[in-house]
Amino acid sequence: MRPPPPGHPVTASVLITNPSDELLIVHPAKPDAPWQLPGGLVEQDESPLEAAHREVVEELGLFIDLLECDLFAVEWLQATRIGRYDRIAILFAGPVLQSGDTNDIALQRDELDAWRWATHTEAKMLLHPAIAARIKGPLQTPNRPIYRETRYERTL
Repeated sequence: MRPPPPGHPVTASVLITNPSDELLIVHPAKPDAPWQLPGGLVEQDESPLEAAHREVVEELGLFIDLLECDLFAVEWLQATRIGRYDRIAILFAGPVLQSGDTNDIALQRDELDAWRWATHTEAKMLLHPAIAARIKGPLQTPNRPIYRETRYERTL
């Protein structure tokens, strides 16, 4: 196994909503895992925008319109343990899905076991706190992107 590349791993996620301003969240196929937003790691030679598109297709089977101007938030996260890398998380404001659009959702079963709509309050309880903290303001019409830094007390 080769060592990870130098630098910060980057993730790209998407806020997908419905007309009621509920958020589409997904559940990993791992016991006791918190709910997540659709998205994942940006691969070598791939932009964060390309990764966001790819992850939504892979995880949900949906082809979405997503543009550079849909940037919602960027966060630098300090590694939680020695030997881990700091990360950069990029969040895009995705489309508003109508009720019929959800008929096309096809979960990537080896990674996800469920999806659901969640209100803001439910999402804050179900998502990992670091992910929930990125979701501020109106979800359907981002005014301008936010930038955050999250520092942790490292454990050995």
